[in-house]
Order: sequence, then structure tokens, then C-alpha cells
Amino acid sequence: MPKVLDRDAIDAVIPHGDPFLFLDKATLHEDLAEGSYAITGEEYFLKGHFADNPVFPASIMLEALGQLAVLFLVAAESPLLDNRQADPAKVFFHSTDGVRCSRFCKPGDVLSMSIKPRRIRHPRAGFQGSITVDGEKASFAEEINLMFDWLRLEQH
Repeated sequence: MPKVLDRDAIDAVIPHGDPFLFLDKATLHEDLAEGSYAITGEEYFLKGHFADNPVFPASIMLEALGQLAVLFLVAAESPLLDNRQADPAKVFFHSTDGVRCSRFCKPGDVLSMSIKPRRIRHPRAGFQGSITVDGEKASFAEEINLMFDWLRLEQH
């Protein structure tokens, strides 16, 4: 059964927070996670990226995919995780490969994200991720790699 989380639930389980949380809602399945983020135009960095033509940075799109991958590690109920959860205080970005961006994203756009675990083997987790806007490809990452440690049983 998929687990659906709103922004408050996401904020409660991953270490990212306002103004650097780029997930409004997410659905966690056993073998993938889907999420969305609505670009409001009020994001602090859009004032300078770019002043008269606000464009959502590609690096922040990659960050949003990474946050969705972190959410999968800490909150999904998946046999891929050996029925365990990662410690949210011990999940960190490691590397990324094969990133391509193919669309400008602007205020009013809703980023529809998807990540699929490729390999989860402690202490590393690799995901493939993509973002679309209204069904149009916006960005893709062949590999988003995270380092993590398991949540200890007494912390549950």
C-alpha cells in the first residue's frame, strides 16, 4: 500500500526544512517514490536567478530529486530496505552522474518528480530520477548517490 505524505509529514521526517525543502507532497511505493513541488516565485534565490526572468535553478531540481531519495530511505516501507529505515541525521549526498536538463522551469510550474532505487547496499544508495512539468521532460539524473546509516532500533 503506497504511503502518501503532505509537506508537514515530509518536514517531520527528513532533515531538510524551509526555506530549503522542495517537496510539497510525496507518494512512497515499495520500489519508487513520486513527489511534486510547485514553484511559487517567492523562493529567495529567484530574486537573483535571474532578476527580471526568474528561472528555477537546475541544481535545485537535482536537490529536489535528492530530497525525494532521502525521503524514500527514511520513510518507505520497502523490502529494498530490508524492512529498515535510514537515520535522517545520517543521510548525505555522495555524487551524481548523467544529469541532463531540457526545460526552463519558472514560477507557476509544478515539478512532478520520480525516483527509482537502483541499488541500496549499506552505506550507499543509488537512485535514478526524473522531473517533468505538464508531461514534458525537465531534467533527468542517471545516478543520484547517497551515503547513509541505518536507524538504530531503539530510535524507532
